[in-house]
Amino acid sequence: MKKKSLLWLCWLLCPAFALTFHYGPGQVWLARDRVGEKISLANTRSVSAVEKQELAYQSQLQVIEARKRAFIEGVDWQSQPEHPLAVAVSDAESRQEMLYMEAAEEWSKVTLAYSEASKLLIESIGSRLGDGELVAFSDQDLLESLRWAEARGMVRSGLVFNGIDQLQALLDLRGAEFERDFETPTRTTNASNGWFGAEERTRLSSDVIREELASAQYVGARLLREEGRSPELWRPVSNSARQHFRYLAERELAIEDRGGTVKGASTQSPRSATEVAMADRADSVESELSRAERMQRNLEQVLNLEKSSSEQLEGIPLPRQAPMARRPGDGQPGDRPGRGPGRGPLQDGPPGEGAGIPGPFGSGW
Repeated sequence: MKKKSLLWLCWLLCPAFALTFHYGPGQVWLARDRVGEKISLANTRSVSAVEKQELAYQSQLQVIEARKRAFIEGVDWQSQPEHPLAVAVSDAESRQEMLYMEAAEEWSKVTLAYSEASKLLIESIGSRLGDGELVAFSDQDLLESLRWAEARGMVRSGLVFNGIDQLQALLDLRGAEFERDFETPTRTTNASNGWFGAEERTRLSSDVIREELASAQYVGARLLREEGRSPELWRPVSNSARQHFRYLAERELAIEDRGGTVKGASTQSPRSATEVAMADRADSVESELSRAERMQRNLEQVLNLEKSSSEQLEGIPLPRQAPMARRPGDGQPGDRPGRGPGRGPLQDGPPGEGAGIPGPFGSGW
């Protein structure tokens, strides 16, 4: 009789256990599934965005070629709109504008998906962390990667300086982590959440973040010049890009001279298979360059930007993954005192206890 009563009691308690699990660990698992769905959606949309971006880039080259032909023939496509060469320029420009708008819209969707994944991950982390407990390295690294991808999407969608600010925040966070870990080298937690060697980490290197930041700053400076902004506004942005590319070029040369590599330091920015195929098909010379040579060439492009006249820039295409123009709502360089160029969503900095997670981003390479 007692055994039967015990079975009935267990049966009656099953709903309570189910509810407890559903509103406890079950919610964490559900949130993780939703994060994975958003990341999968963002990756799928990234493939589409890269394809649209490539079409837009090719249309830019066609515009430059059409203008060159008109110039050689002595035709001013602005004052002689009826001339066939001027019509060709106008048609090419219209197609370019349409394709870049489509690409920017697709990158906006990519950015939104990564942003939503970041928010869901933060909610999942917050729901299961106890007081004083540190964020697991795996969660921290995933969130940083999502922030990086989100910032890259912002730049490519036309929110250039918002993306710059988020990339700068990630790079600043790495510097803060280095200083903290250097000052407290003996600090450890449990085996699954330690500081030195307790957990194998897979994360974006600081050089990958720096390279994306420098590229975004070059694009920002270039677009400011095309907007007719003063040198006082765009030159600090290009200066920062130049310093980052010089640092990367010198670092890579030093690594090559030593005949080795630094783990995580000399990897290229993560790219989808479609991006790699597009880049290899469109520019075989680029794919043959070493990383040090590529950084040196990027440095030279920044120097050319600073030295070229506005007329000369018209014949130089924007980078393959750059937007044609900045979107409304983008920040301005120097808007926030003490922050350097850029104004973006990361205003609260990393949380306490070394969790190392930038704050949530609003909507918005």
